[in-house]
This record gives sequence, C-alpha cells and structure tokens, in this order.
Amino acid sequence: MYRTAIAFFVTCTLFANALDVTSAQEESGAEAEKEVTTGVQSPWVTDLAQIGNSSTCVASTGDGLLLREATVYRFEASNPGEMTPIYKHPAAVWQVVSSSDGRKIASVDYRGNLGIYDTGNQPIASAGDPWKAGPEAKLTTHEKAFERWCQALLMTPDDKFLIAGNEAGKLFVWDIAAGKITKTAELDGHAVTGLTLSPEVESQLAVSDGAGHVHLFSWPAMEPQGKVKVSDETVWCVAYTAPGKLIAGSSDRNLYQIEAKADSKAESVGKGSDWITQIAISPAGRVAAAEVGGKVHFPKPAGETSKNDTTADTLGDDSMKAKSGIWALQWISLGQGGDDQLLVGTRKNGILTAGRSWKWTEPATQAKPKPPVKDTAKEADGTAAQEDKKEEEAKTPPKEETEEPDTNKEDAGKPAKTEKKE
Repeated sequence: MYRTAIAFFVTCTLFANALDVTSAQEESGAEAEKEVTTGVQSPWVTDLAQIGNSSTCVASTGDGLLLREATVYRFEASNPGEMTPIYKHPAAVWQVVSSSDGRKIASVDYRGNLGIYDTGNQPIASAGDPWKAGPEAKLTTHEKAFERWCQALLMTPDDKFLIAGNEAGKLFVWDIAAGKITKTAELDGHAVTGLTLSPEVESQLAVSDGAGHVHLFSWPAMEPQGKVKVSDETVWCVAYTAPGKLIAGSSDRNLYQIEAKADSKAESVGKGSDWITQIAISPAGRVAAAEVGGKVHFPKPAGETSKNDTTADTLGDDSMKAKSGIWALQWISLGQGGDDQLLVGTRKNGILTAGRSWKWTEPATQAKPKPPVKDTAKEADGTAAQEDKKEEEAKTPPKEETEEPDTNKEDAGKPAKTEKKE
C-alpha cells in the first residue's frame, strides 16, 4: 500500500487549513524594502535557500489556503525574524533556489507556475556580505511551466538549467537563457518528491517518488539508469553524501543509505518517530534530517559511531524538537568551516536557527550593549564576579521540554493510508 501524492495533498491541506497567516502587503522589486514586523504570526515556511555565498537567504511560503497568493522573502541569516518581501506567486510556493552567483532566484508553486527573479546588473555580493536587488531587478512568471503542482526544484551548478518534478511523475529541464523546457522524462506516474545532483563532473540525477523508489538518470543527457526500491511507502527526500552514495528519508520513518546504481539494496541507518521528509548536507559533509512532526536529527557519519551508539535503532542522541512541523532545512556557511549554522523552516514558528552546539539559538535583533564601567571596589571583594554570574544565568533560556510522539495515537494532522488507484 503506497502513500502517494494524494496522501501528501490531504496532509498539506490539513496543515494549511490550520494556519491563520496575516497576508503581507503586496510589494515587488524596489518597493519590497518594507520589512515585515515581528508582531504578526510567522508565515508557513516551505523552503529555504542561501543567495549565492552572501549572508542573505530566501524563504518560500504558503498561506492558509494553497491557492491563495503567497510570498518569497529575503532575510539575513543572522536575523531570520526580519523578513522582507521580494515577490509574490499566485499560489502557495513550494520550492525556492538561487544561482551560485546570487543573480537569479527561481521558485515554483502549487499551480506549476515558475517564477524567475533576475537582479539585473547588481554587483555580485561578496562571500558573507548582504545581498540586495538592483534597480533593474524584475520577476518573470511562466504560467503552468511545469503543468501541475511541483514540489521539487533544483538549479544546476553551472546556473544554466532548472530541473523540476511534478505531482504526475514528470521531470522537466528548463533552459534559463532560452526561457523554455528543453527536455522531459516520465517516471511511473507517482509524484516526484525530491531531486539531487551528484557532485561528480559527469553528474547523475537522483529522483525520489511517492511509490518508495529512487530513480537514476545521467546528467545532462537525462538517460534513465534504472531505479532502486527503497520502501513500500513514500520516499520524501534524497541527497548525495558522496559520489555514488545516497541517503533518503521515508514515510516509514527510516533514514536509508543507498548505493546509487540500479537495483541496489537500501539499508536503514536509523529510525525516527515520524515521516522523514527533509535532508540537508552541509559543505563540510554534515547531515541533518528532519521529520515533518518537528524533530531534527544529526546522524553521525560512518566511522564516528561508538560501540554504545544506538544509531541502528534511532537517529542518534543529537536530536532537537521544534515547536511545530518542519518543512525546510538549509545549512549556512560564512567561511567558518562549512556547517556553522542550520536554518529550519517551520509551519507555524517561522525560521529557527540551530548553532554549532545543536541547540536552538535566539537571533540577535538589537545592537550589542556597551560593556559596563568597571567598579574597582566590587572587583576587590569579588562582588562583581558574583553579579556577572547571576546576570549570565538570567540570560540563559530555560531548557525546553520535548514531547515524544505517542505512536499508538492517531495523528489528527495526517490522513489515513490510501491505496494507490490504478
């Protein structure tokens, strides 16, 4: 029995109807400089991307209704609470990507529309510096470019092509310069849920689907190379950990390791408590895997596990629980090692930030206060040290209690299993 795109549609509808998002004022281009205040409820964040190597990121969002107008925002990685609208889509936006030079942003929505935002002649932002659109920036919308709802999109490393997959199991290659589709491929009629390109020069494209498979294609030829049966349930996400090596997350709660060749055997490397729907690999190779229910895991790479490690049954001890469902993961590196910061897009709580210690951190929203004038009298008798200690303890946020899901209890946010209709 498969959880196909129908099941995911129902799930998304249930999640979306639970939201009460305040619509941002319609702004685009140069008029999009008005920042969204933090006093309104955070939008449903569906995807995240870093704009080139800058310190600025983009977030795609959905509204309470999937066919309602939705916004793509920009924000600084150091302060994700302040989001500025860039442009809008006529429906919920599901994926957003950026070119490596930061000059183009592309996004897809629930209707299959493709939006490409060109920053014009704006100079490329230096690594770690803020990004800003130029006065000639403009959005081009290609209506129904991918025919139907599209929840998988990537931009090739050379910034020349977009690869997308829709709910009908169809793959598209979009030539950005030509502004049209140049290649297509059909899967087995099951929704495309994830896309990833291998890091090799002669690349390989891996595609996950709603029937529990990972399909393999050569890139750029787009010639089929077979498929791997991973699970009897939906495989939501797939990523390369190295050339020829894949990991994938499934509705059966397992994180799988797969050799990227036809008919290879998928092996579970850990089991979570809910559907594993997001995977992100940092530039340094650190893996983050997230459950739709709101938990993030940091499974240890091969060779780092100990005899007492329980990764065969769970996803390790470095797990964190968000306040609401997780829909997006994005590693941010500002030249300090490759896996310095993880941004987490949630359904109700906006964008959360995990620091290198793998604990939720509060983004700085105010300037750092000046150091106080030293009291030499207090220093002499040790009073200052005691007061400093008390002040630091007061700043430390209380530890948040996490709640383990009850696997025997029906989750009201999920649909019942549905059989695939032939």
